[in-house]
Amino acid sequence: MVSLASVYPCSPSLSFPPESSTPLMRSLFLCLFPDGSGCKVCPRDWLPHRDKCYWVSKESMFWSESFKDCEMRTSQMLVIQDREEMEFIQNITQGTNLVWIGLTIKSPEKKWTWVDTSPLDQSLFPVTGSAEGNSCGMIRRNRINSESCNTEFKWICQMEAILL
Repeated sequence: MVSLASVYPCSPSLSFPPESSTPLMRSLFLCLFPDGSGCKVCPRDWLPHRDKCYWVSKESMFWSESFKDCEMRTSQMLVIQDREEMEFIQNITQGTNLVWIGLTIKSPEKKWTWVDTSPLDQSLFPVTGSAEGNSCGMIRRNRINSESCNTEFKWICQMEAILL
């Protein structure tokens, strides 16, 4: 889980509004690790880590519906950059186990591609399972697996933390 010590208000005078306040006010942001150039923030209910914010769904949907849901949240499906980020994702999805990530097969080459159009580095994250035309990437325990995009799983959205 995320350490609460890493998340704190941007200023001592900033506090969370009472539950009776407007939804907009309840979506106050939290500061992450100010580095002297300002505060980096994530929306409420998103988990901060390094320069990203993460949101994990509670329901299950097909990959394409999950993709659209992330877009509606002004974010994108998860693009895993390195092993450390994969460990963080494993920690925040404990108990969930099966989650869609932003990885699909691009035809006709049948190459794994992230939703940001970057290719998957299979030496960093080998994919278990076949690479068919309707395959999408999901995390199962500590590895990336190929699964039919028409299967329902939970999913993870990400966005860049916002610099104030």
